[in-house]
Amino acid sequence: YFRLMIPIFEPNLTDLEKKYLFQAYDEGWISSQGRFINEFENKFAEKFDRKYGVATTNCTSALHLSLVALGIGPGDEVILPTFTIISCINQIIRSGATPVLVDSDPVTWNMDVNLVEEKITKKTKAIMIVHIYGLPVNMDPVLDLAKKYNLTIIEDAAEMIGQTYKGN
Repeated sequence: YFRLMIPIFEPNLTDLEKKYLFQAYDEGWISSQGRFINEFENKFAEKFDRKYGVATTNCTSALHLSLVALGIGPGDEVILPTFTIISCINQIIRSGATPVLVDSDPVTWNMDVNLVEEKITKKTKAIMIVHIYGLPVNMDPVLDLAKKYNLTIIEDAAEMIGQTYKGN
C-alpha cells in the first residue's frame, strides 16, 4: 500500500537559523525572554506599521490573550469560520463565550463574508477572521459590519504573514 502525502508546509531551515539557535543557547536565552524576542517583536511591529508587537508561544495563546484582553466571556458570542484550526473555537469556548460558525467560501476556503451579518445578535462581541493558506479574507465587508454593529475583529493571520490585501 502506497500513500502519497502532500504536506501543507515544509520548513526551510538554513545555516542562519542554526547560527541564531546556537547563539541564543550560548547566551542562555532559549525561552520567553532575551534579545532575540525583543528584536523580533520590534522588527515585526515596524514591518507592519504597528506600535507594538508581542510574541507568544503560538497562535493558540495569542488568540486566548486577545479574548481575555477584550473582556470576552460568558454570555458573549464570537463569529468564526467553519474551516479553521481547532484552537480558534477552543479559545472561544475556554473564554466562556459561545462560538457562532459561518460557512466557508468554496473558492477561497475562507469565511463566506456574505453570511456573517445574519449571524450577528445582541450578544455578538467579535468576528474572528482566519486567513487560510495565504489567501486573505475579503475584509472590506467585515470591516463595514464591525463598524455598523460596534464589533471587534480578531484576526488569525498566521498563514497570511507577509501577504497583502489591496496593497496593504
